[in-house]
Amino acid sequence: MKTFLACLAAGLLACASAQAQSGGARKMETIKGAHLKSLSFSPLYLAMEKGYLREEGIEVELQIVQSASQVVAFLGAGQLDMAFGNIGAPLFNAAARDLKVQAVAGMSYYPSDPNARSPAPVIAAKAQVESGAIKSVADLRGRKFSFNTRGGVIEYLAAGSLARVGLKVSDIEVVTLEFPSTATALSNGAVDASILPEPLATSALERGVGAIIDPNPVPGALATVLMFGPTLLDEKRAATAAAILRALRRAAAEIATPQSVMTPAHVEIWAKATELPPALIAKTAPYVFHPQLGLSAQDFLLQQKLLEASGLIPQGVPQDKLISRHAVVF
Repeated sequence: MKTFLACLAAGLLACASAQAQSGGARKMETIKGAHLKSLSFSPLYLAMEKGYLREEGIEVELQIVQSASQVVAFLGAGQLDMAFGNIGAPLFNAAARDLKVQAVAGMSYYPSDPNARSPAPVIAAKAQVESGAIKSVADLRGRKFSFNTRGGVIEYLAAGSLARVGLKVSDIEVVTLEFPSTATALSNGAVDASILPEPLATSALERGVGAIIDPNPVPGALATVLMFGPTLLDEKRAATAAAILRALRRAAAEIATPQSVMTPAHVEIWAKATELPPALIAKTAPYVFHPQLGLSAQDFLLQQKLLEASGLIPQGVPQDKLISRHAVVF
């Protein structure tokens, strides 16, 4: 009898511990989200693979898009609950129109070391580099440079890279092109340069269609964020919002160092999520993940300032309209 009671007590303690970690038992909720296949969202993939979201009572239904900027309108209308992507003009314009869409977490960053290879380098067509036509970013004046969308983080990175050699975005010919089509465009001469996020950057290098001409365009920059729409920003859904972030932060804490990002077990998870070979994933330059998915308000507002200066948004909006109270801000 004593043995039975001891086992029962141990079981109750384990249950209490699990509930404490997950914030208490919750019934399953389906959350509609959008993302693009990028290693910048590794905390999401890890949280899904390891069941951290399910432990929190969250079932995520993901749609694939080319940029989270494309879905800000759907977030604002409540057709999506959350979106993983970069910050851009649509988010700032939505905030200016009082649409309830806000950033709640910094999903990934670029390395702060300017000499470290970024997971989003500037890549030029290899044929142009081998011929000597393009030796550096300075040679991109008047050339075709592809962005996946205008007013997003790719434009921010391009502007930073160009500024170091005395150029502006207005000095290049911008071509809007979806990421999956960029490698082909580099190989056939349709574009001269681009910035590709991992694992697409390494894929282009492995295929021999591109060569890096700027390894780290804006060191330490905020790469991607998680945005919530009104359905999750509603005070009545505070417990759900907290559960999602708790699961994602739990995953982020496990990959807070470059070495932990690329363990063999994690590489397998990233390969599964991106549908690319593990051997390719293992060669990629890792993103930087804050253990609490902290959000750099300074870099966030710098990106807004660039868009305002470029005329891509009419005016800036205050931080409290852009960044949710759910965020860990630094």
